[in-house]
Amino acid sequence: MTPPINPSRRQLLRSVALGMSLAPLVAPAVSAEPPLISESDPAAQAVHYVDDARHASGATAGATCASCSLYSGAGGADRGSCTLFPGKLVRAAGWCSAWSSL
Repeated sequence: MTPPINPSRRQLLRSVALGMSLAPLVAPAVSAEPPLISESDPAAQAVHYVDDARHASGATAGATCASCSLYSGAGGADRGSCTLFPGKLVRAAGWCSAWSSL
């Protein structure tokens, strides 16, 4: 014979089942794309990052994030990821002092 189920255990199992079924409805929406880094971000300021390479005093012609070896983004995209700023995106037209053509 099986032992009788404790009523409080039964209630717990019902609550867990209900909670799991409602969780997708109340979970906050998760953005599929990381946020764009701001020029005021301390990590960006440390390497003199700017959104537009034309406004960078140290940038040479053609030196943008899109042409940097640290940048990875889809061809023609206006933004992509940079190994310097994990979890954030940079503008393809941007520039920073860590720019490398390697």
